[in-house]
Amino acid sequence: MNRPLGRRPNVEEVKTAEKRRASFLASLSKDMLNSEDQLPAAISRLNASPRSKLNRIYLVADELSNARSPFVACAKGCSACCHMNVSVTRAEAERLGAAVGRRPVEIRETVLHASNEFSGKACPFLDAAGSCSIYADRPLACRKHASFFEDDLACQTGVMNEVEVPMVSFSGLDEALFTVSAKQGKVVLADIRDFFPPEHP
Repeated sequence: MNRPLGRRPNVEEVKTAEKRRASFLASLSKDMLNSEDQLPAAISRLNASPRSKLNRIYLVADELSNARSPFVACAKGCSACCHMNVSVTRAEAERLGAAVGRRPVEIRETVLHASNEFSGKACPFLDAAGSCSIYADRPLACRKHASFFEDDLACQTGVMNEVEVPMVSFSGLDEALFTVSAKQGKVVLADIRDFFPPEHP
């Protein structure tokens, strides 16, 4: 499709994205919705390590992501969402650090960023080929993010923070994630680049 770079989605494109979002929600089974809704309570009852609890959360997120795939523009080879803010909890950073053999920066207080602070700046785990080098261990924010547009129009750096796009919020996933963090004494959020600064700036 030929279109000017940086063009904002038009009204019809937004309506189409909204319809695709609605179709996705309508496609979800009652069991899947209940699983997500009851996840915070299940995580609270689970007598396991933070890593095991995060694995349980990620499993539910991946089930929802798989169900979403027919309705989104996201596909292997697209790294647009790897060039935007990626908020992670300290618990996620510690899990990720253990997976990649790299100790995350010690952050004790939540670090706030402008919504466009990292627009166009690659995630430190994006490899030279434009692929996610931590895909199996990526944080919840990455697993939840998707575009219901038919292409990557709304994902372009000059557009992503300028337009409101149809999204889906699963509160059960977020609450469960914060439950894991709260067990550590305090919920600490920061961008993935705060925990893992680029090794070669």
